[in-house]
Formats: sequence, structure tokens, C-alpha cells
Amino acid sequence: MREVSRRETPTLPPPYLQLPVFVDSRLPLVEKTHFSPARGTGLEPLPEPVRDVLLRPNGNPTAETPSGVSVKTSCKLQKMRVQVERSILGTGEAVPQVKLGSCQASKTTTEHLYFEYDLGKCGTKRAISNNQVAYSNTLRYDPSPIKGPIRRAAPFALPVACYYNRYQYSYKIGYTPMLQMRKIFKPMKNRVKFILTPRNAQWERLFPTDQYVLGKPMYFEAEAPSMSPDERLYVNLCYATPENSHTSTPQFPVVKNFGCMVESKDSRSRFIPYKNNAVRFSVDAFLFKGMTGQQLYMHCSMSVGSSTPTPTAKSCNYDTKAKRWVELYGSDSVCTCCDSNCRSAASAVTKIISSSPWTVEPKGETHCSPKEEDLHYHNHHNNNNSN
Repeated sequence: MREVSRRETPTLPPPYLQLPVFVDSRLPLVEKTHFSPARGTGLEPLPEPVRDVLLRPNGNPTAETPSGVSVKTSCKLQKMRVQVERSILGTGEAVPQVKLGSCQASKTTTEHLYFEYDLGKCGTKRAISNNQVAYSNTLRYDPSPIKGPIRRAAPFALPVACYYNRYQYSYKIGYTPMLQMRKIFKPMKNRVKFILTPRNAQWERLFPTDQYVLGKPMYFEAEAPSMSPDERLYVNLCYATPENSHTSTPQFPVVKNFGCMVESKDSRSRFIPYKNNAVRFSVDAFLFKGMTGQQLYMHCSMSVGSSTPTPTAKSCNYDTKAKRWVELYGSDSVCTCCDSNCRSAASAVTKIISSSPWTVEPKGETHCSPKEEDLHYHNHHNNNNSN
């Protein structure tokens, strides 16, 4: 074991005799692997090198009487225990004549006397020596006065003591933990960026020279970034206005009631099947009364939901021949509310997305061409845009 640097204080006043006191070492006294938290179950005994450092042995002296018979002294945490053999005391009643300091035996048997008392009793004295705290007393035997010419026992005064290390040995070691890295994907709010664009019959974005013709279909595509196979993009609400603001009037409703293509009741307007992260639909071209050549805008509210349609996430067209609502991807039962109210307490607030503008050309006339503009994003609640 390496040499330990100690702060020697053998003459400290009595309050500083209390335990524990620490001792420092400039170098490790044992291998730090003995203190590794990753080894073993915690039930193994202390390794010997660690035991030697942390559990220094206490003094348990055995004193010999003049007659050669042992008086055994043992030390507990707060007590001193002295065992005396009766044979050294001669014959007769000898218990009152044997004392540990000022105390008589606490227990007797046919062969032994026992003295077990707290370290602060019986006149036991405390002192410090060589970095140890010593508790000492004297075991005395004063036999009865001699009667006759012989004696069978001799008086004695035997010092007994308990020794305790003044130091509490502790060991502090630093560890660098082994990190196991892994990726955790957490969805973020408003992570979907919706896009709404007017298209031509080939589903290409309109060029500045393109125009819709009155009486022919206009095509639109709503898009979102790719999503998992069990999700789908839904168009909840759509309406057209002659101004780029989604709050402007007049408003012409196209889709209402969380995905009901209301325009399909009176025209060829309809949802068109496509992939799960995009919604395509067509609307018969129209003009607002008294606004020939005016640029128009489409405004839609969208959301992402389960690939299985629900009454508040669906794509329903009206079948004019069967005179009923039909769902594009699932059970038609989710469309039964299209003629009433499909609202639900679980309905989520979605965004109103505005398209770039377009113009409609009356047959035989020419009007302004559509302009390619950035999309306008507006936060809006479905309840405020269900017209």
C-alpha cells in the first residue's frame, strides 16, 4: 500500500475527538475497478484491498492476569465488554470485590463475570493517541481480608482499553459513462405544409398563358409532404372568391361539411381518386355575376387523418343517378351527414390555404391570364368558413 499523507492533530481539544475524521491520499490506494458500479450484483463481500482501506481493524486487546488466566476485552461500536474467569478470584463470594472502574459485573455465570457498559460510563476515560481514540479503564480485584495463614487469590489492577480509528475512510472516483445513442423521432405541431394549386386537364400547374373556359372543368390539387401509409390528406372545406383574401366576399362554396363536394349535386364537380398525400378535385368553370374577366381564388381547409375515412375526415361525391352520397375511399356511411351537420367535438382546427389566381374565358372571348404567385397561408377555424 502506498504511503498516505495524513494531517496529524494529536493534541486537538476534546470536541475534535469526535468521529469521523478524514484522511487524504495523493494517490489511489486501490484499483478503481473495485468501486465500479457496473460490476457484480452488490451482494458480494468487499475485496480485501478495499476492506483494508475502508475497514481498518479496531484494537481488541487480551490482557493477562498475574496468574496467567485470560481476561478478555472486546469492543463494540459504543460499548466495552470485559470477560473475567471466576477461577482467578479464589473461593467464596467474590463478585462484590471485582469492579470495572466504578461498576460491578452486569452479568454472572458459574464460570465467568461479564462487564458490558457504554464507553461513557464506569469512569472510562477518553484520549487520543497515534490517530486513534482510546477508551481506557481499570479492572480491579480486592479480595476479602485474609483469615488464617494462607491465601488462595491475589489482588490485581488490570488496565483495559478499546481503540478506535479516528478516520472514516472514503473513496471518490470519477467515471465517464458509456452512452448508447439512438434516434427518437417526435412529431412536431404544424409540421405539414399544405399547398393548393390550379391545374390543367393534364394535372400540370397553370402557365401564365393558360385559362379556363366557361362550362369546362377547372382542376385543383391539394398537396402535403409524404406521410405514412395509414394516413391520408383530407380537404374539409373549399370556396372561391374574387379577391385573394380568404375572408373576402362573395364566396362560392365548393366543399363543405368536412369533405362533402356540395358542387357535385348540381354539376360535374367531384373528388378524383389519387395518392394518400394529395387530393384532386374538379369544379365546373364559373364566373361571379357582373365580374367578367375577374381573377378568382380558391381557398381550402385541409387536415391529415387516418386512411380510414370518418364523418369529419372524408371525400364524398354526390351520385346524381343513385341520388346518394358516395365516399371515395371507404364506407359510404360516413357521408350520410352531408345533408345535415357532420361536426364533431373531436374536430381539429385546420388552416385555410389560398391558391394562386386564375381567370375564366367566356366562349369566344379572351381575358387576363393567371399569374404564378406565392401561396397565402392563413390560420382559420372551420367554423368561421363553412359558408
